[in-house]
This record gives sequence, C-alpha cells and structure tokens, in this order.
Amino acid sequence: MVYLAELKVLPGLGTPRWTPGQALGYEIAQEGVRQAVGYYAHLIAEAEAAGEPDAVAALRAEQAAWAARGQQLDPLAVRAVKRVRDDADELLSVDEDDEQDASGG
Repeated sequence: MVYLAELKVLPGLGTPRWTPGQALGYEIAQEGVRQAVGYYAHLIAEAEAAGEPDAVAALRAEQAAWAARGQQLDPLAVRAVKRVRDDADELLSVDEDDEQDASGG
C-alpha cells in the first residue's frame, strides 16, 4: 500500500513560473493540438480506406507536426500558445456553408 501523504510529490515541484491565465491558455492550446491529431486520424483512416498511400503519408506528416507542436509548447511562450490556438481553431472550424452542404440544406 502506498501512502500518498508520505510521498509529498507536489511540494517538491515548487511554485509555477506561469500565471493562471497563461496556464489556461496553454491547456486550451494543448486541447486544440489533441483535437487536430484526432482530426488527422480520421482523415488518415479515410485515405487508407480509399487506398491512397501518398495522401496517408502526407496526412501522417501533418499529424506528427501537430503532435510535435504540442510537445514543444511552453506555457510561458504566450505568442506561440496563441498561434497554436489560432491554428487549431482555423483547422477545426466548420464553415456554416460547409455544414449546410453536408446536411443537404
């Protein structure tokens, strides 16, 4: 049995160098990265089903690039965090016209 009170892991980490606002922005950016990786997983599956190996390779490269962005992101790099958030928003946004086309409207 492990006694968590005896481990005292969190006090050993020290005080974070970022503000609560920076932490929130960072977590939102990381969620955007995770959603982008998932989005590419869907596109990769479609390309594999269609037998398009070149498209699969290109999509996997894009997916890997998004994963790398998430791993390299620093909560203190406010501009980079904003850029990732903006890029994820652009990638994952559904245009109202596209949504109407998909629903037959």
